[in-house]
Amino acid sequence: MKILVTGGAKELGRAFSEELGARGHELVITGRDRKALDAVEADLNAAGVRVETHVADLGDPLATPKLIESLDGIDVLVNNGALGGPVGPTWQVDENEWWHTFEVNLRGTAFATNAAIRRMTRGRIINVISNAGVKRWPYLTAYSVSKAAVIKLTENLAVEVKDRPIAVLCYDPGLLDIGLMRRGIERSADPSAADDPVWPRVSRWAQSLREQGKFTPVEQSAALLARIAEGEFDDLSGGVITQEHG
Repeated sequence: MKILVTGGAKELGRAFSEELGARGHELVITGRDRKALDAVEADLNAAGVRVETHVADLGDPLATPKLIESLDGIDVLVNNGALGGPVGPTWQVDENEWWHTFEVNLRGTAFATNAAIRRMTRGRIINVISNAGVKRWPYLTAYSVSKAAVIKLTENLAVEVKDRPIAVLCYDPGLLDIGLMRRGIERSADPSAADDPVWPRVSRWAQSLREQGKFTPVEQSAALLARIAEGEFDDLSGGVITQEHG
């Protein structure tokens, strides 16, 4: 299958790309960082994976749709790229930065999905969400609310395409010692955060979850994403796939 992964060159996205490539799928990987894209392309090529990479910023609503329209079809779209957004009391953070999180996480996902559905004859859309979209994540409201909106987008799109062989699913990859959670933990050791009233609280929360064994191994999370991409959960179109399905 030919699979497009947005934000697929770094952190969890790279883990997804590596797992999908190891299973023999052809990959198209997008991101903003040309250096990171070149690095993942070189490593995957060395492993015998067919891959191409493209710079495409989800903050540009037309970049990913244009890429999808230029490709000779895709079977799966993995909407993984996202911003963590500003951290702090909602009424105190930069409002433009808060809204930009929606432009990337919601609009970027929606526009890429629309383009894929227009081109697909069959296949699936996988929207990577987060526990933040289901539970309360105070002080990260831009991230939390934008991910909740993606869940609702998925539910509605699944109904709209129910008469076509296209599944639209959300995937919660679990709490991971990578990306946003890792940065939250590491932030506590940053001297510049010593007087910040919010980051230490976020860091303590993330550390507590890790100590309680509630983190999911990255390899396990990537393996479940690959199973979704391969169609194992198409009958749950419109739903949220979590580690409990693994």
